[in-house]
Amino acid sequence: MSTTILLILLFAAICHAVWNALSKRVEEREAFFTLILGASIILYFPMAVYLWQTSVFPPGAVKWMLFSTCTEILYFVALGKAYQTNNLSYAYPILRGTAPIVTTILSTVLIGTAIAWTGLAGILIIVAGVVCMNLRSFSIKEFRHIVQNWKNMKWVFLAGSFSASSSVIDGMGAAMMSGLLFKYVVLIGMFAGKWLIDRREQINVSYVALMKKYPWHTLAGGLFVFASNALAVYAMETTPVTYVASVREISIVFATLIGVIWLKEKVGVVKWVSIGMILAGVVIIKLS
Repeated sequence: MSTTILLILLFAAICHAVWNALSKRVEEREAFFTLILGASIILYFPMAVYLWQTSVFPPGAVKWMLFSTCTEILYFVALGKAYQTNNLSYAYPILRGTAPIVTTILSTVLIGTAIAWTGLAGILIIVAGVVCMNLRSFSIKEFRHIVQNWKNMKWVFLAGSFSASSSVIDGMGAAMMSGLLFKYVVLIGMFAGKWLIDRREQINVSYVALMKKYPWHTLAGGLFVFASNALAVYAMETTPVTYVASVREISIVFATLIGVIWLKEKVGVVKWVSIGMILAGVVIIKLS
């Protein structure tokens, strides 16, 4: 992985951590996420027009856009189900840890991506760090609790698998055209799908009122939610998708640091060790 791509992914991870931190300050979180998706479409419209006029848009990429949109929407559905039946603190790390593993399997089987053994080691270390992120201690009791709740994690695994599938599909699209334009078109489908889910879940919140209530949150969220996704797809134009998907998990590190500095959250020894594992995994992938 080149230094330029690593820096792009680090910036994308910071963007992801920032908009997630912003959403924690908003009570109407589900509606807010739909709002910032819509804001992204408006904010990045000039960029999309420019790319449409200056880059290639092959008809063959349309199917990958549709597949990516479908997997993103299914991710939202599975994520909602996962949080209905599981504790957030346990479900989220396992969800994030599932995605790189499934991405590695899918990209190897479907695309034939070759992964160096050092790169695979880096991926596994990142996954281990992510899964351990919210443990209270490195004790047998804590790990036993995760194992005992394994059967209740089907929606968590599905959400992680849909996230991984989306990454692999995005990589296919990025190989054919501008990754930024590809993800912008997918974003429109994501917004439409999320809006329909809100209606189905009867989330009756006025998006206009929400925007007036959180104007700066909406602006920053709209800027960062697209950047965090589109830059990752851009990186897939030249870098194996399995490495990109794994390095993206460093956003959890930035989210933790934001929580400590901005939200005044307390972080224990286990989380710092987990952060060290994630960073070590990223360094190993960089050197692969």
